Amino acid sequence: MTELAEERHAVQAALKKYNMYGWLWEDDAGDRIEPIQSTFLSEVAACDIYIGLFWLEYGPYTIEEFEHAHKNMGKPCLIYEKCIDTHQREPLLDEFLAHIQQVNNPNGLTVCRFETSKQLAKRVQRDVMSLLIRTFRGFHQKTLPQLMQFEPITSSLTPSKNVVVNTVNINISQTNKTLPDSGR
Repeated sequence: MTELAEERHAVQAALKKYNMYGWLWEDDAGDRIEPIQSTFLSEVAACDIYIGLFWLEYGPYTIEEFEHAHKNMGKPCLIYEKCIDTHQREPLLDEFLAHIQQVNNPNGLTVCRFETSKQLAKRVQRDVMSLLIRTFRGFHQKTLPQLMQFEPITSSLTPSKNVVVNTVNINISQTNKTLPDSGR
């Protein structure tokens, strides 16, 4: 877990500025009574966004996390590729990255390239916020016409926002806030 350690912590710090919690395997897995595979797959299942960081080494469990998030769970996945010394990259990782970036791949993704941890942190902040805005707008475009047909109601919102950064499972901090009564 030494590759991209600085970058994972930079992503975690960047997301913390938005009150989001970044779950990192090396910092947060701890001692558990469940098998390792169950641990990382359950953390992926608990998140809302998976952020994958890739550089030189092919990690089969990291690929399994991505596949679980993207294909099995239908989570939004933001993938970042460090583009320094890529001639040293393991061929299996090159194949994986090429496959998910194929233009005609219906399960493919647009990969963001970076060189420094500072650059990565800024991109992740921008991309996560953009994803949240697009999700928010999409939700309201679908539900607002339906809501307009009914009397307004007051409710408690307990958003559970989680983000996963490949081996940095980013769990956006849990907030339990009750909306004030609108007086209706």
